[in-house]
Amino acid sequence: MAPSRPTKVLSVGLPRTGPYSMMLALTELGYKDVYHGLNAIDSPDDWRFFGRASDALFPTLPSYTGKGMTTADWDHIFGPCEGITDIAAPFTPSLIDAYPEAKVVLVIRDYEKWRVSMKEVISGIFGPLTCFIRDYVEPMMGADSAGNIQKMMLGWVGASDVPDLELKLGEVYERHHKYIMSTVPKERLLVYKLGEGWGPLCEFLDLPVPDMPFPHGNEAAALRSKIFDKQKRVILEAGARFAPWLVGAGAVAGGLWYTLSM
Repeated sequence: MAPSRPTKVLSVGLPRTGPYSMMLALTELGYKDVYHGLNAIDSPDDWRFFGRASDALFPTLPSYTGKGMTTADWDHIFGPCEGITDIAAPFTPSLIDAYPEAKVVLVIRDYEKWRVSMKEVISGIFGPLTCFIRDYVEPMMGADSAGNIQKMMLGWVGASDVPDLELKLGEVYERHHKYIMSTVPKERLLVYKLGEGWGPLCEFLDLPVPDMPFPHGNEAAALRSKIFDKQKRVILEAGARFAPWLVGAGAVAGGLWYTLSM
């Protein structure tokens, strides 16, 4: 089991505001086990955890429990992590309360560019291959990652379906930024604009500037590649294990081909 460490940095910028680059930057600055959503792609247990967290925190979900999340709850998954990025955004209020000593970095991106990028994210999360895996493949595998990803997104935004989700992007953009800037003390918060480089971040964290360019990881490409590889592996594994008697190779191949041909 990985050692428990104090969480030192919460990077709570919205998805598609460069959290992959921020993860690389924090890692370069010496923070250990910086968490990004890429960590969860190969971990069904992580997505089960985020599904339970969504149930505990998001009142618009039919599965809402109202239990809330404690520091001990979050430590179950973030205990070894000195930094948290990406996946922090939907759970920002709870994480800010859970880790009061952590410094908070809010990365802001131009709204219109962010909106266009988020629509791509939504089309992937709720796209045909993801739904095929959710409805037919994961139930056979004893997994529920796709459903938990979708639940987290809908619950966080407070949306009932995909059109409602897209309609509320402006609302969640304003709400997220307003909450953080009105709640987090100024000495604990860095509002960081994409492209500002090492300077503001290192000054805020009181660390020397690395002798290398600020990382600009291609998050979209990395996510697409890793998610597609994961989806393909899941479908092929399910086909190998169950297709002869349960799904039929045609259904598995058809679902994969449908996505490949789009």
